[in-house]
Amino acid sequence: MRIVREPTILSPDQSRVLLRPFDPGGSQRIASIAARVAVMAEIEVGRVLDEISAEFSTRHHDVRGRFLAHFEEIRQVIGWDEDVSEERRMVAGSYFLAEYSLESAALFNPSMVPHPDQSGVPEGSLRFILSLRATGEGHVSSVTFRTGIIDSGHRIEVYPSTGFLTEPRLVADANHGEDSPDHEVQFPTDLELSQRILFPKTPSQRNGVEDARFVRLFNEHGYCLYYATFTAYDGRAVRPELVETADFLRFRFFSLTGPAARNKGMALFPRKVNGRYAMLSRQDNESIHLMYSSNIQHWTESAVLLQPAFPWELVQVGNCGSPMETETGWLVLSHGVGPMRKYCIGAFLLDLDDPSKVIGRLREPLLQPSQHEREGYVPNVVYSCGGLLHGDRLILPYGIADHATGFATVPLADILAAMEPVQ
Repeated sequence: MRIVREPTILSPDQSRVLLRPFDPGGSQRIASIAARVAVMAEIEVGRVLDEISAEFSTRHHDVRGRFLAHFEEIRQVIGWDEDVSEERRMVAGSYFLAEYSLESAALFNPSMVPHPDQSGVPEGSLRFILSLRATGEGHVSSVTFRTGIIDSGHRIEVYPSTGFLTEPRLVADANHGEDSPDHEVQFPTDLELSQRILFPKTPSQRNGVEDARFVRLFNEHGYCLYYATFTAYDGRAVRPELVETADFLRFRFFSLTGPAARNKGMALFPRKVNGRYAMLSRQDNESIHLMYSSNIQHWTESAVLLQPAFPWELVQVGNCGSPMETETGWLVLSHGVGPMRKYCIGAFLLDLDDPSKVIGRLREPLLQPSQHEREGYVPNVVYSCGGLLHGDRLILPYGIADHATGFATVPLADILAAMEPVQ
């Protein structure tokens, strides 16, 4: 097949830092440190505040405001009364914040969807949103975003990341607190897409929000929302969760329920099939399953759809994002794990009306690690959380060795021609 690897590579950027709460060892330690700040001379308080403001104001938006806001969050632990200068409160707040480098380890496992705003885009081009898994200190993962354009010649341009990084604010909800998997968050409307970070917030996400598979899902009236299934990791257990957005500014997070809502790698179809939501999943750690539900949050049953068959996928198979609708069938990108834990990307085709029927399958990988893609955080891995079709081409963003992100394009006709019929 005529696969073209694009020259664009997105590598981790250690300068992209986020202000996060810093716990030096529990409430007793916090109170002890705050007591030392409380007896600092006022002139020393001013000097310290000026120094840290000068050092960090170019790295974070309204850094003094952040110091003060965090002081209010820990005021009860510190036990200070109201008769404390604003400068001292800012300094106290700064001792319990730290910079977190979101991408210090990796920037990988992308998914790509059309941008909700296509205004001003030249004919034949497409503006897109790219979601990426950013992994930093402690192997904690979050979701970061980029935007760019695919032109009429299928050339891919990813716009540079800009500005300070910002977490969204929690939208008040009387029924769901900040620790609930079911919650809503909102970014400021003037924030560039690359500045928006979905960092773990709930106990189930404590150690990571991993491998978001975004898809634009249309309802029967032609209205669309964007959904992403992702893996929430609390340090010991994984669970699939769901996030919904219309504009990538306001996000609603949901827990997934039911006996079939388990394990990793769930991916929604971009529309209902025969009146029900459809989802791919991996229930048994080695095969791809198909599920249906009338409730997007609740999944009860699954059936095996595809099992390992070829040497490059005998350890396990799974999806590499949501199915893509073509005139011939649902095109699904898959991953396969073979000898030496080598990950490759494959593809198969499902019947449009009955996706339980596999009508074609690639015998050989669509993409496998090239010689210069083998080294990284996890060697010998190429992996994707979702590509898209642009005209007659598949646009495939993919993770490289669990470290960086690359892009490939391939004619759709080449993929379909290489499909072997499945009886």
